[in-house]
Amino acid sequence: MSKFLHTGWLVFPLRVAPGHLRFIPRGQPTSPSLPSLLSMRLGSQWVKKVRIDSSGTSTPLQMKWPAQLRKNKNGQVQAGPFIAILTSAGEGGFRGNVSNFSDLIRTGRRMGVTVYVLTPEGLRPGAKTVKGFLLNPHSKGPRWVATTLPLPDVVYNRIPSRRHEMRPAEQKALAILSTMPGIHLFNPAFFNKWTLFLHMGRSEKLSRLLPDTVEWEGGTRLDEMVKKHSTLFLKPVNGKAGNGMIRISQQERGYEIIHQTLRGKQRFHSSDDKLRSKLKALTRNRKYILQQGIQLARYRGRPFDLRLLLQKKGTGQWDVTGIGVRVAGGGAISTHVPMGGSIAPIGEVLRSLFGNQASTITEHLQSTALEIASHIEKEEGKNLGEMSMDLGLEPDGKIWFFEANAKPMKFDEPVIRQKSLRRLIEYSLYLSGYARRS
Repeated sequence: MSKFLHTGWLVFPLRVAPGHLRFIPRGQPTSPSLPSLLSMRLGSQWVKKVRIDSSGTSTPLQMKWPAQLRKNKNGQVQAGPFIAILTSAGEGGFRGNVSNFSDLIRTGRRMGVTVYVLTPEGLRPGAKTVKGFLLNPHSKGPRWVATTLPLPDVVYNRIPSRRHEMRPAEQKALAILSTMPGIHLFNPAFFNKWTLFLHMGRSEKLSRLLPDTVEWEGGTRLDEMVKKHSTLFLKPVNGKAGNGMIRISQQERGYEIIHQTLRGKQRFHSSDDKLRSKLKALTRNRKYILQQGIQLARYRGRPFDLRLLLQKKGTGQWDVTGIGVRVAGGGAISTHVPMGGSIAPIGEVLRSLFGNQASTITEHLQSTALEIASHIEKEEGKNLGEMSMDLGLEPDGKIWFFEANAKPMKFDEPVIRQKSLRRLIEYSLYLSGYARRS
């Protein structure tokens, strides 16, 4: 019997007990016939007798979700895969980027995979099912429907913030999901900027990509750094989108300080002897790194850096999904779009700077990013499936590493966006063992 028996639909009733499950096979004349009642393993743990219904009928009170039937090495029929997007509970059921979740669920549906949203509260000790949220494909009724679902085969961690991720409920859920047999969790935690620099520093080759960087620690090494570099940046260790970043620039007399937050930018002038106290007042008790400022290449007169999305393919190998250019806005101290930055096409930008060498620069960026991703994953000692990465370019093509993020924000470039959604499903198929192998 073939590894894959059928593809089709599992029917989840919305207002009756979860035991009333049906499987509707697609029309597959070459596949073996199925009995009217079939014992199958749903997701990673739940074994259930499921009625096989070739009529394919359903009502508005039922939701059909794609599934593949396969036989495992023990000869047991499995239905899946089920991918859970792990997030935190909140008003209306859960927190996070709802549109992002919806896009991934719809992509999974088109690719024959069921994706649902899960919160720590949906996990129950000893249970083989969870309380999760399905996106209602019907135009009428609530958009999200809470229902009983199998424990997932794969968990994609999208807990929305470091604060939420460190809460006891989230930590307990991550511990359970990372150790439960049959469940594959990837990207189990946010990165820490300083830890990433320590990781990179342990590679002789990759350490050359790092700007001069030290821990802030109240400015213990400030005097040393201002003597070495005319421009410095203070970056929050657990920051996001450039919020809280500070630029320190030497002037003829004293220093210009620009403090950037989501509410706007504040500009200060400080004398040499007051610089440390002023920066301590701005950083307060938050953890920061103090970093050398790099003279970035410019596009149309403004500095830019590169945002790369790296993901694992359906073979489990790292690949560059796409590269976006982020150009600093007028007066901005970073290229982040929420801070006024804009996107630009990478081909046009690199050709304008490097002419015929643009393709060589692109290849170098990609190979460097892949090496960094593999190194970070090895140093973290955790299974990672994706990360975004910020790299800088000098006018001569020299590459600098600025940071990497374990929870990438949505890329605005449509081609990168669509490819990223497909890659997440393909990697999940690989992890779960449902990927079709030729």
